[in-house]
Amino acid sequence: MLERLQKIISRAGIASRRHAEQLILSGGVTVNGRVITELGTKADPERDHITVGPRVVRLERRARENYFAFHKPPQVVSTLSDPEGRPCLGPYVRGFKGRLFPVGRLEFDAAGLLVLTSDGDLASDLMRAAAAIPQMWRLKVKGRIPDEARQAIERDAQARVRVYRDAANAWYEAEVRNAPRDLLRQSLVRQGILVEKMVRTGFGGIELGPLGAGEMRELAPEEVNRLRRATHGRAEPSERRREEHPRPAPRRPAAGREGMAAAVAGWRRTHGHGGMRPGTGKPRGRHKRASRFAGAKRADHRRSLPPASREDREGQGIE
Repeated sequence: MLERLQKIISRAGIASRRHAEQLILSGGVTVNGRVITELGTKADPERDHITVGPRVVRLERRARENYFAFHKPPQVVSTLSDPEGRPCLGPYVRGFKGRLFPVGRLEFDAAGLLVLTSDGDLASDLMRAAAAIPQMWRLKVKGRIPDEARQAIERDAQARVRVYRDAANAWYEAEVRNAPRDLLRQSLVRQGILVEKMVRTGFGGIELGPLGAGEMRELAPEEVNRLRRATHGRAEPSERRREEHPRPAPRRPAAGREGMAAAVAGWRRTHGHGGMRPGTGKPRGRHKRASRFAGAKRADHRRSLPPASREDREGQGIE
């Protein structure tokens, strides 16, 4: 079955779909000995001989895909290897059996939640929809953010910023929606805010939780489903956010005659007598006029009906 080359490469666990596109454009992919540099080229993974550099692409049936939440430390590049020799993710996943690659990037100086997976299709969908996926950040700044600067940051970065821990150098929590990855950082720079630490604590409904720097944990099936829903713009709030803002319990009206009397008494305490005549429990004149008007409309509606035929009147016993 013919498939796009970048999809075949991501399914084989060699690279994400976006990285596979870069490999194709750079001339690092061959099909039956012919170098492919055009995106959209299709091949049959069962019949064609496909290579990425010296590596032959083979699609092996895996029991299941792997999904992990990783706490990226600061001063680490969000790639498995780095040609400049900087610290990267490779040593952290070296003991894992199989192929894992990161979903998206975090800045070199930033820390926090990074999703690692072997599912190339999900990784590609998440990176394509990354700007629309909600993210939670915690920022430690030099001093405090003035109110005017905070309002400007919220407006420019499509974020909601609040104080997380008040101190001489305060911590802030920012919820970012419908914004590119580094727009929050750019907005902070434009407002002259010096950021000492920047940690991503949530992504698409996934929480960093108590993970220490350099540690990772396997995602639960429900967390993977949240990520899949996030790719279609249906991201859900995290469990912690739901606990902070619980949905109010529905009000149940009291049943029976006593319940109706209690509801009327409560309405009067809140609104006063309003449209009710004091001591009578009956509506004032404007409500009467409204009732008469409604009755007149019903009468007009009956008069506007077409006259019944003689056969209809005989069938109904009128004549």
